[in-house]
Amino acid sequence: MIFVAGTLSIDPAQLDAFAADVAEMRPKVLEEEGCRHYSLLVEDAAKGEINVLEIWDSEEHLKVHLTMPWITTFFNRYSPHITGMTAQVYDAANPRAVPL
Repeated sequence: MIFVAGTLSIDPAQLDAFAADVAEMRPKVLEEEGCRHYSLLVEDAAKGEINVLEIWDSEEHLKVHLTMPWITTFFNRYSPHITGMTAQVYDAANPRAVPL
């Protein structure tokens, strides 16, 4: 299992359209094979900071995800407005329940 986690920064003027497009795209992503979790949430609207958290069964599933038409359309629309990104891929070798 892998995680994609970190932040994505975009022009704050794009946030409303970005959030609407994420809401439309997210159900399709969640139906993709290997997707366990997918969220792109506005963390700081004034800065245009988006919290990224994705969980995939494997890096191969993530690579297929990145070729889906709804993803390529989304990236083509918003890549000119990206001002920074810290999101990275992490391996999850020992997932377990949170000890409550």
